Amino acid sequence: MDFIYSIDNAVVDFMVGIQNSFLSFIFNIFTVISEKGLIWIAIGIILVAFRKTRKIGICYAISLAVSFSLSELVIKDLVCRERPFIQNEALKLLISAPDGHSFPSSHSASSFASAVALFLHNRKYGAIALVGAFMIAFSRLYFTVHYFTDVLGGTVLGTAVAITVYVIYRKIEKRTEQA
Repeated sequence: MDFIYSIDNAVVDFMVGIQNSFLSFIFNIFTVISEKGLIWIAIGIILVAFRKTRKIGICYAISLAVSFSLSELVIKDLVCRERPFIQNEALKLLISAPDGHSFPSSHSASSFASAVALFLHNRKYGAIALVGAFMIAFSRLYFTVHYFTDVLGGTVLGTAVAITVYVIYRKIEKRTEQA
């Protein structure tokens, strides 16, 4: 565990070292648009609203809901990891302090669940969403509200949930085609 903590702290130190007004402006945009998952929820509503994209939207919405629920309502309360700025009071936050525990990053879990779900159904729009998910996840590191392993854990969780939902969807779809 000491090795993992040393990596996490090295990433925090690196992020503090690169912070500047330009990068803060850029990454604040990604933090704001991802607040409460509103960007991902809006995309999900749009996908579900149109018949042509409704199946994609349902997989997308399930992936988002499951990843958020697991990260925010289950795993965080089991792990109870403090955030970097709580463990190191010398860190100066550049954004409002988020509530709750640190592991896993729910922003990362929700972002990657949404982006991967979209990517599995539509590579073009999914690739754009993946870039957005990466920027959102990186913003959590940049603002030192999460450790690297928090973001990595959220990314893996969100990706795994989206793939699982997609595989289940494909199996159900094949069964209904055969019936």
